[in-house]
Amino acid sequence: MLKEEKEKTHPVVPLGKGDKENPMTFDPTKAKLSASCEVPGILFGLCHDTQGNKLYAAGTDWSVYCVDLNAEKPTVEKRWTHHENYVSALAFLDGVIISSGFDRRIIWTSADTGELVRKLEAHDGWIRDLAVFPGGERLASVGDDMLVKIWDAKTGDLIKTLDGHDQKTPQGYATALYAVAITPDGKHIASGDRIGKVLIWETDSGKQVSEIHAPTFYTYDPQKRVRSIGGIRSLAFSPDGLSLAIAGVGTVTNVDGFVGPCRVELWDWQTSKHTFTAQDKHKAILNHVAFHPNESLVIAAGGGDSGGILAFWDTKKEQLIHKAKPKGHLQQFALDPSAKHLHAVGHGGFQTWTMSGVPEGSP
Repeated sequence: MLKEEKEKTHPVVPLGKGDKENPMTFDPTKAKLSASCEVPGILFGLCHDTQGNKLYAAGTDWSVYCVDLNAEKPTVEKRWTHHENYVSALAFLDGVIISSGFDRRIIWTSADTGELVRKLEAHDGWIRDLAVFPGGERLASVGDDMLVKIWDAKTGDLIKTLDGHDQKTPQGYATALYAVAITPDGKHIASGDRIGKVLIWETDSGKQVSEIHAPTFYTYDPQKRVRSIGGIRSLAFSPDGLSLAIAGVGTVTNVDGFVGPCRVELWDWQTSKHTFTAQDKHKAILNHVAFHPNESLVIAAGGGDSGGILAFWDTKKEQLIHKAKPKGHLQQFALDPSAKHLHAVGHGGFQTWTMSGVPEGSP
């Protein structure tokens, strides 16, 4: 059962309810954990069925969990287990959950029945991220074979393979392809890897149109562990499609504890120009970044040596607005359609955060 968190100064908005009855402005400084629940292991992937108002998540125990936010007392239900290892990413499309993971498969499952619809051996390596194109006709995936693949989201047919990322780090070690993002108009796709490289492709032609080098996200340790660590863990395009947010961890100073500052960079991807750095002394890797749809605001979440973090930066003022401390490290989040509540998953299971601002229209 989802457990409501005690709140002394601001009322909790019921999950999935009350937007019209309790209209609120989005105020990150008032971010409060309003409900949470625990599940076994760590949840990596999250998707939100906004029509049915249900959350789906999956992670280290290979299973997909569901929370019905419309229920009077929302509870967590273990729905199905179709993967054979960690599940890294989820997407919701027309009543179907699309999932990917360490077993190199992309799987389509009926959200209502849990029935397996389709299963593909999609990459020759861990599939770390998925993204559905606007309109829902296509799906993008990235794997540790260092390939970006575009699929027909309904049939599972492979449309295009994009090959451009390095197969090894500069020192000859294994690398990884962590993140994929799509512009709001669906015309371009971005992919980010361990060594701090982002490639931007034209969707229809498959032509690479831009390349970004963000080397601060990559650390090579030649002494203690002799390994390559860090990497670009999340990408997000701004609502106007002009800016690209890159998230991860800054230069790692202690490889044993994976200690480094949490970091977001904004880039004009068309000119490959770095425009803003959002970095904080909080020692953590940022696993997910997103733009607020109606504000000049970047939201990022993650965790590390300093514990979990949910952070908000004003991109116009170029300053940190607020840092919230979640229950455990966060892996992914989703704003609800009102963009006034945030649902997240990670080491603490499911969490819901309410941005308890002043009611709209109030003096």
